[in-house]
Amino acid sequence: MQESNISILIAEDDVLSGKMMTITIKRLGYNFAGLATNTDDCIQMAEDSKPDLILMDIDMPGKQDGIGAAQIISDRFNIPIIYVTANAEDTVFARALKTSPFGYVLKPISKELIRTVIEMGYARHLVDLQLKEKQLELQKLNAVLEEKVEERTIELKNKNEQLETALRREKEVNEFKSRIVTTISHEFRTPMTTIMSSAELMERLINKDQPKEKVFRHTNLIKQSVAELIDLLNDVLLVEKFDSGQYQTNIEPLNLDDYFKDLIFKTEIGIGRAHKFVAHIDPDLGICKTDKKLLDQILNNLLTNAFKYSESDSVVQLNITKSDSIFGIEVVDEGMGMSEETLSMIFDSFYRAKNVTNIEGTGMGLSILNKSINMLDGEIKVNSALGKGSKFTVKLPLIT
Repeated sequence: MQESNISILIAEDDVLSGKMMTITIKRLGYNFAGLATNTDDCIQMAEDSKPDLILMDIDMPGKQDGIGAAQIISDRFNIPIIYVTANAEDTVFARALKTSPFGYVLKPISKELIRTVIEMGYARHLVDLQLKEKQLELQKLNAVLEEKVEERTIELKNKNEQLETALRREKEVNEFKSRIVTTISHEFRTPMTTIMSSAELMERLINKDQPKEKVFRHTNLIKQSVAELIDLLNDVLLVEKFDSGQYQTNIEPLNLDDYFKDLIFKTEIGIGRAHKFVAHIDPDLGICKTDKKLLDQILNNLLTNAFKYSESDSVVQLNITKSDSIFGIEVVDEGMGMSEETLSMIFDSFYRAKNVTNIEGTGMGLSILNKSINMLDGEIKVNSALGKGSKFTVKLPLIT
């Protein structure tokens, strides 16, 4: 693991949890600033060592709990706080939000998630600092504007507008990172709760010598929840690679006939089993060169959305065509459809339409879809209307 200059102070009263988090922080390459087992020590250690970030448990002994200590530390020392807690109560969560934390994650927490929330939380903190610096610069510039003579007014006004534009961009980045932290915290809660509940029930079943089948039922739930968490992390990391330009396409030959034969089979017994799935595939597609992982992302997101936002037993249609220079993918559903406002924003990361809030999702799927298409130099067109379903048409250059 590459060394990081970020120093981390851990506030955790449980000895075993504190040791495990300490080991994880060190293995990830962060600088370990210390372990506080009560809020009084945490405040003092924050003042003495000035860590870059604090991982704070909420239910901590001391003159105040973790939330109270976090507010004091934030006000006095401007150190970002990420809550790492087993407390999932809505009232506690609402109270924690008032302290403007840089993350809120529920235990147990994996090494990958620790790295993600630390990097995102600290990045947001740096953006906040930069934003404050820009605001001070803007204030100074406005003071200078009042003192300058008339012939300098236009020049200074232009500079002022440039700074305001930069501030707006910084604010947009800050809000985007906040949405990432909020989305991850929310989406992790359900599978983490399932894992915790299943583990507790397994203990009871084992203690009562219940049949193995009942125990296996909960192990399967745990496996499923872990898979959901891994998928969410993979999506976040993939978006990060796309946005940072770190993703390198891997163009290799792919047998399209075999590929779509497997895809149809998996879809019919998997996500499409509750719908009428109709596939029209051009014969003799042959072999073409593409990035299979990106193609998987495109088809998986198109089909998943079509099934997710359509009623059971409705028709979802997949059309695959091939011409001399174009490879075409079309997915048509009879689902809820989208408004014009939604259509203008569906490819934005973490955007979710107002009419799908009761359906699980992170708002990353269509963003990943669009970025995958762009990586393959393709194009996408969407036709949709509320209550009338949607049609996604993708065209990719054919490389043989």
